[in-house]
Amino acid sequence: MESAGREILGNIPASQQALFYLLAWLSLAVFSFGIAMRARLWLRGRARPLLPGGKPGTRLLSFITGTLAQRRVRATATGHAHIAIFWGFLVLFVGTNLVLLEHETPLSFLHGLFYLLFSLVLDLFGLLMLAGVWVAARRRYHAREVSDRVRGYGPALTILALLGLGGFALEGLRMALLGSLWFDFSPVGAIIARGLALLQPDQATLGAWHLYAWWLHALVAFGFIAYLPFGRLLHAITIPLHILVTEPKPGGMLSTPFLLDEIESGDRTRATPCVAADLHWTQLLALDACTECGLCDDACPALAVGRPLSPRRTVVELRQVLDQGVHALDKSPLADAVSPADAWSCTTCGACADVCPASIRPAELLVDVRRALVLNNRVATGADTTLTNLLETGNPFGFDPGKRMAWAADLAADSKPVILSTEQGAEANCELLLWVGCWGAFDERSQKVTRSLATLLARAGVDYAVLGTEERCTGDPARRLGEEGLFQQLATANIDTLQHHGIKKIVSACPHCVNSLGNEYRDFGADFEVLHHSQYIDQLVADGRLDWQPGNVDNSERTVTFHDPCYLGRLNHVYDPPRRLLSALPATNTTEMAATRQTSQCCGAGGANAWFDIGVGGRMNAARYEQAAATGAQSVATGCPFCLAMLEEAASATGETDGPSVEDLAELVEASTVRGKNSGSGQA
Repeated sequence: MESAGREILGNIPASQQALFYLLAWLSLAVFSFGIAMRARLWLRGRARPLLPGGKPGTRLLSFITGTLAQRRVRATATGHAHIAIFWGFLVLFVGTNLVLLEHETPLSFLHGLFYLLFSLVLDLFGLLMLAGVWVAARRRYHAREVSDRVRGYGPALTILALLGLGGFALEGLRMALLGSLWFDFSPVGAIIARGLALLQPDQATLGAWHLYAWWLHALVAFGFIAYLPFGRLLHAITIPLHILVTEPKPGGMLSTPFLLDEIESGDRTRATPCVAADLHWTQLLALDACTECGLCDDACPALAVGRPLSPRRTVVELRQVLDQGVHALDKSPLADAVSPADAWSCTTCGACADVCPASIRPAELLVDVRRALVLNNRVATGADTTLTNLLETGNPFGFDPGKRMAWAADLAADSKPVILSTEQGAEANCELLLWVGCWGAFDERSQKVTRSLATLLARAGVDYAVLGTEERCTGDPARRLGEEGLFQQLATANIDTLQHHGIKKIVSACPHCVNSLGNEYRDFGADFEVLHHSQYIDQLVADGRLDWQPGNVDNSERTVTFHDPCYLGRLNHVYDPPRRLLSALPATNTTEMAATRQTSQCCGAGGANAWFDIGVGGRMNAARYEQAAATGAQSVATGCPFCLAMLEEAASATGETDGPSVEDLAELVEASTVRGKNSGSGQA
């Protein structure tokens, strides 16, 4: 077995070896030039910050799971084909470089048992790659209609097939020419070698065939290297790079394109993305990472109900600007690159980003387009009123800010909260702050939820306070409508107020408020512990500060299904606390909808869509309510005022009286709990 091995570059004349190396360097030069030209376009984008924040170890883990483990590739025939191609090519690439090390350095390891295992592994992964290419080609050109085929992948699949087939043919010719005692460790080459033996060629003929095959394989390999930056397979480089440099942040956290302080001080002159070059350079890189697989379109709830939105088309349209070069990046208005109807259709639910194998975030791109549209006074009908209300009253409804405490008028005396004010001094001596939110303060239906939550806090003995009239909108609607400056004004004012009172811990019934306060405010110096009310109530129950009382509810069994709000579940990964609470409710069974947890379908109100209607397509809330009704549940529970309003609207629109009712978690828990043994002591 120690004799197992092979001569590298055997049967190749020295003069041709020199030509081989010359062509190799030439192909690498073309490759480097292509990557440099593409990088020049990426780096035309905004470069502050140049690299994302977060821990390098977290980004490395994302790189490993997203690239090597292919975590985001779906378990379908196409997904399996992609994994087969990726791992097959990767192992062959590593094997080729090991051969290079063996030949060009003093290292010597391609002999004996290692060489035999090395040969076997390369054969197996070569077959794996060819199988993946065959499945991908068949599904692309046989199973799909012509209109559904993404252009440009034909040359890529052809080159990969030629590399695999050529490599096996070369292996068989080498084994037939030079002979081998270890055919079983290169099974494909052995089969080809034995087939060639049936033709009974002489050594000179075998040598000529081997030389021709070797050159053909080398030219295909060099062509592949040179072609990589200019064809569809560029994503083999851009996807790993994009995953590595993309900031691992909560899905609901939008990037901050500028700081209002810099604009006001004159340190920066452009306040919003106007042209494609105003996008961050990692966003431009993301455009080249897109494979047009269409998974984002499959997941998009807006597209599913007939809205004029295609996340894939959004990325493709922006990449077309990138393909036009530096001038287009610097001059083409971002507001014209993507259809306004597409931009305003997005609910920023994050479903597209969640399924994207390349970690692209189309919703962020669409919000940037909205920012450009707002700059050009091309605001969706209804959205302009919302922005005016936010500016003038500090809430999107336009209601009198002095009535923010109206929700507490009917609250029991022992449940009324402490109301903070600047006149009372800076430090708030309380366990936590209840952030009521605009819906919880002004919407009649959501006021009931706020009262239930306040009752639960008082019942658990929580020493809590509210800001009262000092509270204003977090700015979530403004940011998602594209009015970044107004968002930052609201954010900095809220942060100043919270820091003035020394607030450290905040709980809210609104996932959008939780996302803004806990995630997006960090870009402006905030560092609060922010919990959704489901998380905090779950802690209260676990700590014994709330007890279940079956006598408070009807003894008949009921079934409840939970609707995961996008900004609670998919975008901030809070799935289990709501379900633990529902499962603990007396006389209650729980059931799940077909689309649940990470795949939960948007109600249609996110992305500030609660404040305007583009008037195209069906109603997302109706589709979601139908899914809830299909479970046979008597009640739909949720943990978001937007979802509560949208699902109740859908329930009312059906005209049926026996459909499931819609309730917030706080209401369900309040009806089933009493003061716990540990209430009033300790911290939740």
